[in-house]
Formats: sequence, structure tokens, C-alpha cells
Amino acid sequence: MTSDPRFREPSQKALDFIASSQDRTRGGWLYLPGRGSDISVSAWMTVGLKTGELAGLEVPQATYAGVGKLLDTAKKSDEEPYLFRYDPFAPDTPTQRHGRLATDSMTAAGMLMRLYTSWDAKDANFAKGAAVLRKKLPELGTALNPKRDTYYWYYATQVMFHAGGDSWADWQQRLGPILTKSQIIRGPTIGSWNPTTPIPDRWGRHAGRLYVTAMNVLSLEVEYRHLPITNSGR
Repeated sequence: MTSDPRFREPSQKALDFIASSQDRTRGGWLYLPGRGSDISVSAWMTVGLKTGELAGLEVPQATYAGVGKLLDTAKKSDEEPYLFRYDPFAPDTPTQRHGRLATDSMTAAGMLMRLYTSWDAKDANFAKGAAVLRKKLPELGTALNPKRDTYYWYYATQVMFHAGGDSWADWQQRLGPILTKSQIIRGPTIGSWNPTTPIPDRWGRHAGRLYVTAMNVLSLEVEYRHLPITNSGR
């Protein structure tokens, strides 16, 4: 975003590492270079790659092709290709088979990956996916039924922004007040968000204050600072 030439070399090296650490068989990324794939880790890598490409850095086309391969595997079905699963390769065990099921968070992440690699915002499947997310607008929930999930909100905010129209209006009108009203406005942690109150964030207990604050800021700034694409042309 700055076009500062000092950042070009280290940024390109970061992209080179991402590309070289892709799992060549499954097409994505997991926690060790070249070994395994899931939609969550792969979504972060895809956003990084596309951001670098738009800044004029080099990304191998084969890397994007690998992402497409993963998404083809991770989609729920040919009939519902706009719904995505966390880990289609998850073992069929009581503790891990949930990775084979489509979820709102993975659908939002998967749709953004599609948008950055192949789909257009006017694609019929993109519209269907946006309609699904529109039924799951942000809400805090209650202590007994918490629904605060900054991870989901981060990806879905970008998807809904590109969807535009009523989808974006409904999403923004719901998320904006939730975030602005819950931001801490006094004391030593002013400007941040508490990861556990008033309702615990889904991952806040593990990731902490910095995580929820960073994710909320990224969601709030989407309409001002976003990747300016609706179709990658691939």
C-alpha cells in the first residue's frame, strides 16, 4: 500500500516462501512447509499472495492453480460449490470429522479465495454464497449461546463488501455498531477490544486481546482499504 521500495525485497521473499511451502499434492498450506492443507491456513496465504501481486510483486500462476485444486476438493458438493469445509482430508474420527462439514467461517474464507483466484463478484455461485452469509449476520449472542466470532466476521465482511447492494448494507449495519459500541474507551487498554467480555469471542480465549483488536480493525477498514478486485481474470 505504501509502494515503499525498501519493502519490495523482503515482501517478495515472503511470497517466494509461501509459494515454495505449498503442498504440491493438495494445493494448500497447513502448519509445516509442503505438508498438508486446510482452508483456514490456505486462506491467509491466498490473501498474502494476492496482496503482493496487486503491489506488483511476482506470484507463480501454478500457485494459484494449486489453490483452485484445494477449493475444488474443499467445496461441499458440485451442487453447492459455494459452501466450504475446513479440512476435506480430516480423518473420520469423533474428534476430527467435523472438518469435513461445511461451516459459515470456512464458507466465507473459501469464497474470498475463489474471488481472488477465479470467480467474479457477479458469478451466480458467489451470489448464492453471499445469500447464505446474509442469513448469518454478526451478533454477540449470550453467555449461554455465544456467537461472537471475529474470525468469521473478518472473512465475511470482505465477501459481503464485494457482493455490495443490500448484502453489504445489511452486514455493515449489523457489524459496525457491534464493534464500535464494544470498543474500550478508557483505561490502560483504551482502543482495544476485550477477548472475553461482554461475550467471549470464539477464539479470543486462545488468541487474546491483540488478536480480536487486529481482526476488528481489519473488518472496520474494509470499505476504506480493500483489495481492489472483483475478478482475477483466471
